[in-house]
Amino acid sequence: MAILDSVDWTGVRRHYDDRIRVHRRLVGLLQQQLASKFAGLALGIGDPDGNYSAAEHGLGPKVLVSNANAEQRLLVLATEFIGLPDAHVVPELIRRAQLKYLQIGVGSEISCMVNPQVCWVANTRTIWTHLVIKHADNVQKADEELKLYREANVSSEMAYAAWADIHNRLDVALTRVAELGQDSARKAGITPGPILYLWADAIAGHLYGIYHD
Repeated sequence: MAILDSVDWTGVRRHYDDRIRVHRRLVGLLQQQLASKFAGLALGIGDPDGNYSAAEHGLGPKVLVSNANAEQRLLVLATEFIGLPDAHVVPELIRRAQLKYLQIGVGSEISCMVNPQVCWVANTRTIWTHLVIKHADNVQKADEELKLYREANVSSEMAYAAWADIHNRLDVALTRVAELGQDSARKAGITPGPILYLWADAIAGHLYGIYHD
């Protein structure tokens, strides 16, 4: 049995729909230049669907209290994201923003949530899922890399120091995850989400949850 056949596709579709709801809300707040409300939602404060990477590690409040004029600077960064035709510049935009506690995981999730047709999420869940698929459904191999990552071992395929580079190779991998998920979802009688990167993110969240939550 392919590993994606074990996924709850009803749950994945619900997750996807929740993210679409938040995406639309974020775009509306961004267009209205409502910096405070945008920053709270984009950092997963109050609603973890806004940013799982930030919410899981309690990073949202840290971003806001650790950076001068954080809300407005976050609005500026998101405005850069929403206009991108190519997401490979996302790591550089995050680096240039110089917002403490806002790194690739949190930042790439913001980019995807405001511009999901172009941008993708590079976090523990998506990278781990990519490794599972890369290693022919070998969860044990992906877990070994996850363990090394958590131990800050630079030899890990998930080594945090390499996440900017991993991000820039992850679009192809996540497109593959999304396409495989489309087939499995249809077999289960569920209509896949049409935006590939958000669909892949929803799949990664559920697949990772089966083994780690």
